[in-house]
Amino acid sequence: MSTIVDLRIHNDKVVCAQHKNEVCSECNQSFIEINDLTRHLHATNGQVPPPGAVLPLRSQQIAKMREDGNTHFRAQRHEEAIVAYTNAINIAFDRPLWEPTGLAREELAVLLCNRAAAYIARKEWINAYVDAEGAIELKRPWSKGHFRLGKALFGMGRYQEGIEALQLGLMFDPQSAEILKALKEAEVSLAAQEAAEE
Repeated sequence: MSTIVDLRIHNDKVVCAQHKNEVCSECNQSFIEINDLTRHLHATNGQVPPPGAVLPLRSQQIAKMREDGNTHFRAQRHEEAIVAYTNAINIAFDRPLWEPTGLAREELAVLLCNRAAAYIARKEWINAYVDAEGAIELKRPWSKGHFRLGKALFGMGRYQEGIEALQLGLMFDPQSAEILKALKEAEVSLAAQEAAEE
């Protein structure tokens, strides 16, 4: 049985009339998607592109910020790299709903994986873990995401899980030198941990 919910516009957003919430637990309604669509349509000034159209300026901005992040990362300015990747992620997340989802998934997977590397360099293991999991969710058959996840797990002292993540990554790229090296290091660390516990 469906429920009728009174709506109203409040601060340019659709909300429940009774509680004025965009996400209302009392009415069990969420208007986030309709508000996102409305925001994107307003931005076009009535000129909605055909399905699958990509706005080149957004892609250029994302590519520029990703390259800025890569430059900072190579120079070991990891905090600046994280800021650049985060800015690019925010823009990629905000792609209009009519653009191909595959494009955003690819961009986000790479950006999250890159930011995970910067977090790993700063030993921010939980942030690295979250980003690596996100990258894998978006692009599962990609060895780089599993490599980053393994490194984050090692940093958290979860060696067995890290080894499993690396082994899964090897299934997608059996010749990956970085995964094979990390796997050897992890196995040595796991053996040392197990010996210390005996």
